[in-house]
Amino acid sequence: MNNKIEHRITKYKDFLFRIHGRPIKGILSKGVSCTMEDPTPDKTHGDVVHPCVRYIPESFEGHQWWMVYTPYYGKTDGMENPRLCYADTEKKEVPTSWHFYCIIKDKPKEGYNSDPTLIFHCNKLYVFWRENETDHAKNLGYSRATFGCCVQQNEVTYLESPTLVEKTIQTDHEICPTIMETAGKLYAYSIHIRFNPKWIFYFPQSMMRQLYRFRIIELAYLFVGSSRMKTHGVALWEGEAIEKPFQYVKTIPFKGVSRLYRPWHMDLFEAENEEGKTSLFAVVQTDEKFADICLAQLKDDHFQFYPKPLVTNKSIGMIGIYKPCAVMLNDTFYLYYTARDDSDASLNRMFVTSMPWKELLKKQQ
Repeated sequence: MNNKIEHRITKYKDFLFRIHGRPIKGILSKGVSCTMEDPTPDKTHGDVVHPCVRYIPESFEGHQWWMVYTPYYGKTDGMENPRLCYADTEKKEVPTSWHFYCIIKDKPKEGYNSDPTLIFHCNKLYVFWRENETDHAKNLGYSRATFGCCVQQNEVTYLESPTLVEKTIQTDHEICPTIMETAGKLYAYSIHIRFNPKWIFYFPQSMMRQLYRFRIIELAYLFVGSSRMKTHGVALWEGEAIEKPFQYVKTIPFKGVSRLYRPWHMDLFEAENEEGKTSLFAVVQTDEKFADICLAQLKDDHFQFYPKPLVTNKSIGMIGIYKPCAVMLNDTFYLYYTARDDSDASLNRMFVTSMPWKELLKKQQ
């Protein structure tokens, strides 16, 4: 799909939002463009998708800022293969220029990698990524699985067992995981989605793979008028140790979600809520395509969406918004996200925008 068609669809989305009373402009500005040191410029052209940025106050190998991302330029040979980067800043501010460190995982012969994330735990840096329909995952009996590694001195040591797993191709409850430590306990939070209507669940997995391969499933959706995807909420996992498999606990629903949204990817962070108490927040990509970025807060048994979007196509003047990442620093909220370059439909660029945290919460009222 080229940019002209996508711009038309975006205008139609804006029209629907006006009808439903949904704001078409976000609270945050477009922000500043980021640059990336690219070891394969002829293939990936500095393309950035799915960034996960983490600030390490005590630093790791002399650097306080680390990021893992996946290039996706025109579905090249370097498609969605996690790359680790680092950055340094002279002042207490977020970086906009990143240096290449190493490639975490090469392209598999079958299937693809996606959704990288990282965590600094017990003075070690761990990177995780998902494998979708790869030989590695299928040989273990899974359709998809999240694998991990420990990185040190440019060496990658892979963990023996997958951290999160999904057996069926019809559902996925480990999409875009965030792995974090809270009060001394390890948790993973991931989007839980049903890709197919319930009537498809009776088909065997082997048949489903062939139906997907020849795009018969998509034709079936058009024939029966069914919605292809339903987001159940946020899957919660618990872990005893960072190098051992996590156990699925439950799925926490979203509330206050516009009927025009189907949450797709997210990142989580801790910050003070309106009452001055530490709470868990999520920045959420609202759909697989033509998405906004919204803020949600964990409240008891659900993630509550705030009423106003943070970033929209209208507010940044670009299309193709994808997975966001949040960083809290000096009482300021920073949002990294990617969007499509208007002059090159295959190129995704990364931006960072910010606002004082208390001011952002006030603007949501």
